[in-house]
Amino acid sequence: MRTPSILLSLTLFAPVALADHTPAGARATPPTAPTGAPRPRAAAPIAPPAPVVQLAPIDPATVPEACQPLARQAATPALALALSARISLASCMAERAVAPIALCDCGESIAAIDEALVPAIVLLDDVVAKADPATQMIADHTEGELYAGLSVKLLATLPKLSPDAAEAEVNLRDLRKQTLEAQLAPWRESAMTSFQHVVELAKANPEVAGRPVVAAAVRDSEQRLASDVAAK
Repeated sequence: MRTPSILLSLTLFAPVALADHTPAGARATPPTAPTGAPRPRAAAPIAPPAPVVQLAPIDPATVPEACQPLARQAATPALALALSARISLASCMAERAVAPIALCDCGESIAAIDEALVPAIVLLDDVVAKADPATQMIADHTEGELYAGLSVKLLATLPKLSPDAAEAEVNLRDLRKQTLEAQLAPWRESAMTSFQHVVELAKANPEVAGRPVVAAAVRDSEQRLASDVAAK
């Protein structure tokens, strides 16, 4: 006959023994999320900041008094407005810089104009390098017009012939014209390069080429290129 102490020991240790022999499949598993529960979304990638466009500095000493309002607009932090103002500023600066130069069918006038145009051309080239396609076309067309217009002005300095001019006088004028045209060749090439760039940009960016101001620049560039080809 078993003693009460033995029975008590069996009673206490029986649950432990039974727990150790519980089948593996019957053991509790960690809770899982419901199948239809929404999963947390991954954080959207942060877009990198737009690159800061550094425009060429404007030397106040090169800006005439009449062009100062445009210079102030050209310094605005709004890039589109600054670029547009720089095109207008370049035209203003070029006009004022060339005005006091005595024009003649000579190399001295060409050299003086080239030097006077440097600040304006730097501004226009900077816009072409850093602007959107539409603004590039306007800047290129402006530069082409500048060189083409100055060529016309210098050609107009050739002496006019009277209806009864002698043959020697006609021949001398023709010689002077040929000489001047040869000296103006770099301007003509620069103008045609600018006009050609306008046309190429318009073909590559048809979505902006239809804007009224841009379309006018493209149309004029095409006409000038055609006229240049016809004149050769």
